[in-house]
Amino acid sequence: METGKVKGITKFSIALGFLGQALLTGLVAGYITYFGTDIVGVSALAMGNILLVSRVFDGITDILMGAVIDRTKSKQGKARPWIIRAIVPSVLFTILLFSTPGTISGTAKIVFIFVMYNLYALAYTALGCAMSTLNVRLTRNEKEINTISTLIMFGSILGNTLINAVAVSVLTALSGGSNQYTRTAFIEFAVILGVICLVGTLLTYFTTTEIKDTEDTQDGQKKSGTNTKKSILALLKNKYWIMQLINTVCVYLGLYTRLAVMIYYGMYVLGNPGLVAVLVIADNVPGLIAMPLALTISNKVGKRKASLIGLLLTLIGFVLMFLNIYNVPLFVVGLVIKGLFFAPVQGATNAFIADSALYGEWKFGVKSEGMAYSAISFANKFSSGLSGVVVGWVLALTGYVGGAAVQTTSAINGIIFLYIGVTLICTIGQIIIFALYDLDKKMPQIRKELNERV
Repeated sequence: METGKVKGITKFSIALGFLGQALLTGLVAGYITYFGTDIVGVSALAMGNILLVSRVFDGITDILMGAVIDRTKSKQGKARPWIIRAIVPSVLFTILLFSTPGTISGTAKIVFIFVMYNLYALAYTALGCAMSTLNVRLTRNEKEINTISTLIMFGSILGNTLINAVAVSVLTALSGGSNQYTRTAFIEFAVILGVICLVGTLLTYFTTTEIKDTEDTQDGQKKSGTNTKKSILALLKNKYWIMQLINTVCVYLGLYTRLAVMIYYGMYVLGNPGLVAVLVIADNVPGLIAMPLALTISNKVGKRKASLIGLLLTLIGFVLMFLNIYNVPLFVVGLVIKGLFFAPVQGATNAFIADSALYGEWKFGVKSEGMAYSAISFANKFSSGLSGVVVGWVLALTGYVGGAAVQTTSAINGIIFLYIGVTLICTIGQIIIFALYDLDKKMPQIRKELNERV
């Protein structure tokens, strides 16, 4: 089995591919509700129902797509064929989603958005699962897997940061300088982002080569031929995969909740919506800058130790933020510290999933990399949906009044809890996970024995 290094151009292309996907999916995640309600005139309730039903469908397709990847046999490998098959539909259905006609009937609009959103989600599921699975399909070298994992998260976070930082300005420019955005502006923006995503993903496809599959000749059976039911049962018995599934949910739940209430926090807590851009930068850029150093530290002391220490140190940032919520400089410093020390666990998320997949192969004799990596796509979508529910419930329970110039103390406390408290709870959950996590020290022996099975 190959254990060599991955080429630099391959690593660069993977980061670019994930950046492009984050830009495109960020547009959908951040603006589809606004587009539906304010641009084409669909009710907020209808949009909420569309997204709720679609996310349930997404959760099912994630697991199924992972199984499909595991059972794929081709000269291009298991994951790469689905990258080339899914990229064009992903871009096309995103553009069509934002092309919803505003002149058709209300029911027709709902049906159009529902169909296009689910086609987009299906295509993105195939693309996202395949791209994530590449992390363990290119090499078995632990340090290389750690590096690729860091680059995946770097590209994803950079893409999310960019789309949230520039979307308003770009949509305003495409709408002729008006903040009354047009349907055409959304279509043009989707086309621009689609081209970036297409180029990055195609570069990923053409610069990657998957390692050959290991065959388990015991009883004349191939691991790659394991049925889906057996793969699911093996994952459910894999305590390390379960732990990393929860860890991934914590990573994304905190992120999506902060993004969802950032405008409320800037407007009602800090008293200046213009500070949203500052919050976006302080929340995300320090982690991006720290990721290369975090990778070096993780390779030296181990991913688990680096992640646990980093998570504990993020508590310093939370303390500073809670010292004086209304002191903007102090709050920003707290965000920066949190972002810096969160880098090790954030960058290693995909690598932890890779380890859990290898553990499952070693422990249960079931090779299910695609299904193991479907956890990332599932956790992403589940967290996105859960964050929307949490935000809606907390705002409603604390008496938030939409459009009001001033909110009650209870509503402001609710916003503060959503922006800082939810992430703090997720962080404490991650600290518990990594305090109990002991797979790192077992991985050298696991890798050795898997290599000997070839």
